Amino acid sequence: MIASPTGGGLVVEVQGVLWSLPRQGGTAAALTSPELEPARLAWSPDGARIAVCGYRGGGFHVWTMDPDGSRLRQLTSGPWDDRGVAWSPDGSRIAFASERGGDPVAGSAYRIWTVDVRSGELVRLTGDPGVEDYDPTWCPDGERLVFVRADASGGRTLASVPADGGPVSVVRTVDSGTLVGPAVSADGRVAYVHVGGVDAFPAHAAGAALVVDGEPVTDGEDVSPLPPCWTADGELWYVADGQVKVRRPSTAAAPERVPFSAELDVPRPTYGRKRYDFDSTEPRQVRGIHLPVLSPDGRSVAFAALNALWVLPIGGRPRRLLQARPTRYVQMPSWAPDGRSVLYSYDGGEDGLIAVHRHWLDTGRDEVLAPGGRLNPVLSPDGTALACQDSTGNLLVRDLATGAEKTLVAPLGGNGLPGRPSWSPDGRFLAFCDRNRLNQRFREGYNIIRVVDTATGRWTAHQPMPHASLSDRGNGGPVWSPDGSAMAFVMESALWVMPVRPDGAPAGDPRRITDEAADHPSWSGDSRTLLYESSGRLRLVDRDGSGRRAVRVPLTYHRRLPSKSDITRVHAGRLWDGTGEAVHHDVDIVIRGNRVVAVEPHRTGRSGDELVDASGSTVIPGLWDSHTHPWQYTYGGRQTSLMLAYGVTTTVSLGGFAHEGVRIRESAAAARMAAPRLFATGELIDGSRVGYSMGRAHRTPDGVRRTLHRAVALDHDFVKTYVRASARVMRQAAHTAHRELGVLSGSHLLSPGVNVGQDLTTHLQATQRSEYGRACSPTGHSYQDVLETYRGGAFRIIVTPFTALPLLGADPALAEDPRVTHLMAPWDAAHVQRLAATPPPPAALRAISEETALYRDILAEGGVLAVGTDAPLTPTGLHLHLGLRALHHHGGLSAAEALRTATATPAELFGVADDLGTLEPGKLADLTAFDGDPFQNFDDLVRTSWVMRDGIIHRRDDLVAAFPTGLAQRGDHTDWLDVSRQLRREPCCAQHEFPH
Repeated sequence: MIASPTGGGLVVEVQGVLWSLPRQGGTAAALTSPELEPARLAWSPDGARIAVCGYRGGGFHVWTMDPDGSRLRQLTSGPWDDRGVAWSPDGSRIAFASERGGDPVAGSAYRIWTVDVRSGELVRLTGDPGVEDYDPTWCPDGERLVFVRADASGGRTLASVPADGGPVSVVRTVDSGTLVGPAVSADGRVAYVHVGGVDAFPAHAAGAALVVDGEPVTDGEDVSPLPPCWTADGELWYVADGQVKVRRPSTAAAPERVPFSAELDVPRPTYGRKRYDFDSTEPRQVRGIHLPVLSPDGRSVAFAALNALWVLPIGGRPRRLLQARPTRYVQMPSWAPDGRSVLYSYDGGEDGLIAVHRHWLDTGRDEVLAPGGRLNPVLSPDGTALACQDSTGNLLVRDLATGAEKTLVAPLGGNGLPGRPSWSPDGRFLAFCDRNRLNQRFREGYNIIRVVDTATGRWTAHQPMPHASLSDRGNGGPVWSPDGSAMAFVMESALWVMPVRPDGAPAGDPRRITDEAADHPSWSGDSRTLLYESSGRLRLVDRDGSGRRAVRVPLTYHRRLPSKSDITRVHAGRLWDGTGEAVHHDVDIVIRGNRVVAVEPHRTGRSGDELVDASGSTVIPGLWDSHTHPWQYTYGGRQTSLMLAYGVTTTVSLGGFAHEGVRIRESAAAARMAAPRLFATGELIDGSRVGYSMGRAHRTPDGVRRTLHRAVALDHDFVKTYVRASARVMRQAAHTAHRELGVLSGSHLLSPGVNVGQDLTTHLQATQRSEYGRACSPTGHSYQDVLETYRGGAFRIIVTPFTALPLLGADPALAEDPRVTHLMAPWDAAHVQRLAATPPPPAALRAISEETALYRDILAEGGVLAVGTDAPLTPTGLHLHLGLRALHHHGGLSAAEALRTATATPAELFGVADDLGTLEPGKLADLTAFDGDPFQNFDDLVRTSWVMRDGIIHRRDDLVAAFPTGLAQRGDHTDWLDVSRQLRREPCCAQHEFPH
């Protein structure tokens, strides 16, 4: 917020809109539209103009406007972010922090810059290596600027630089926490916000104080991480406890609170909801064609679908090479250079780790080439070496004759694997898609082409165009042509071909050869033809873009359901049907086929029915996890098996590779996978920069158009935008979700999400594009504006209680459960066991209480709240129980209230309440049975004995038995905890992180 330098009113930013209000408070008037997304404000010295940092168009830039919001003018532009404005005392320049002037491939740190208000001339003031400089403010004489400088430990230094550049001097340092938003008074006093450190993971910041010249002037206030504002007469304006406040630091007087009200009309979208047919067993065309790859002779295609590995002779019918067991997962096919065998990754071994297999087409012989967690296999052109990745994304080369394996390079960052490697024709280089990180303030970067010399390990990196990302790191290239002259890749959701030199460096501009959505490119051996997938359909195209033709895949599946003549009678000792608080005792749930037909008092002696004895158990509707990410490329079949083993019968993907999501949805429906029902989506729709491998990068409207067209063609069940998608893209995605699919749309962003027609947020708060989130403060507190947004349920929330993770330490036996020791991925098991070894500290328990208190208030105000986990970023299956325990034990929800967030509420939210969410006649037979009584001891909820999905039972013990021996029992000595740390580096949502 800022106060007028001429003694007029105030301008505040609330939920992404600027508002003006009188100095004494009152009714605020909106000045800007949500699309501007203003942050970090500065008033010109004469009070005639206001500078803001705005995100309109998909990047942060400097804008100015009149105090009434008129005459909006953009001062900076380009692909770099410009943040944190400050107006010079003479009114001629605006200072800001920017990455501009750096390298979009090698990276670019934030530096202090100025822009001349009249001419637009840009001048860089700082440039020391190894640091990030930001949050500038002017000294009153205009001779120097004060700013925050961050090094590897974070933003702990206030520094100063001359107004025309020069040597930087240190003003002040702190030993812990983060400094934010310095402001210098007319008499030279320096105010700033000091956000304390984190006492214990995943607790929030210990505090946030307003400080003047090193001395705190607030005590117990929750100060927002926004620059304070001095007036000429020494008043200091700031935001704390969700309120605008003003104080005079020179006195001991209490601060004055400035009350105001602001009202924004936010019409909620109305649209027809998607209709689901859960009962049809008619054949359906397979759309989940996953990772297709063209044979060297150009006559066959290998692919995965229905949890099987297939080879399709073009023009013929597919032949199944391998049907994976329901608890396992086959993926990542590639051809040997001679076309005689197909390589693939499969977790079918006894240890459950993904291994590289080779299937010989003439004999059917199958052999393991690389065990122990090996992914994305590709043979060298001479067939003697195998390139692949390990579970953390390290690029490996294995000599097939000796078995010797060497690590070439590690991935540049975290957040998912790099793309599949591709060999140069001479076998010297490997090219793959990796993500750089532009700076240390924000984790996003570009999906770049990385080329590694296999002899030396030295590597280079390239962008096809400046500031352009390959679409994602799933399987979108680069793929080196066998003649070495070009690489093919997916960018802006289209297929491109770029000429390259022998070392992989670009030799010319890329050429787009399709205008339809494209994925999974591969070359024919003569380098004349490319295969790609477009929205579930295979295409061939000549390398110049001509001759496009369809490749028919005659493959169908049908939903596997019990016969409608089959009667199953579940005798439940206790039944909570999801409709209220009551628990019914000694009842029969009568199921015909896949639907409940009656719930009635138990009676014995019924002949002809299949009887399921749950007389010692509690039965409830099948649990939902409303926020997951299919991550089978690392976890294999463990992820879905774990969900069932912990009682989950329905999962919602809120981000994953599009074709894989459809594959899993179809495989589960066809009972080819032991898996919950999946509501699928595609990649996270993002801007030109991305974080996750499953993020889809876009810098053009055409790219967004193709991605949304693909979402419709693949019949997504949700459309999600991510951190860098502009408000315009968010609005467009919501419109497509509503009008063409009839499904929900959402994002991390409370605003502008609520203002552009989205339906919900997928967390309370997670990664943001601005320096701070608008849902809760660094200390974990939320205020009236947040509660008001969710009040009444027109705008909803899926919560992911990350703070619940330390509850493992309150019940260490959870870590010894066979579902952890045998079924869980070993790196996650190590993580769980480490957390279970330490009781939750007081700071962690306070964080749980703070988070769940808001959820309780949202529900009390009629809000719609469903619970999810963000698995596998949190322990799959298990974290749902930790989250429910947090809601019950710490949030004060009754057992039934907590359970409704994982049963009836998500069914209503996703438009399937007529079929799921409660156990009533006519509903689908989705049940979860627990040993014990969670209505007497809520912790019994984790004691799942079996689940029924669509009338088919999956027993916990059978799922665990599919992985008979834990790695610890096999004498495995891998440091799985270190693997867990590597997989969780550059955290997003699974760890509290206040950006530096």
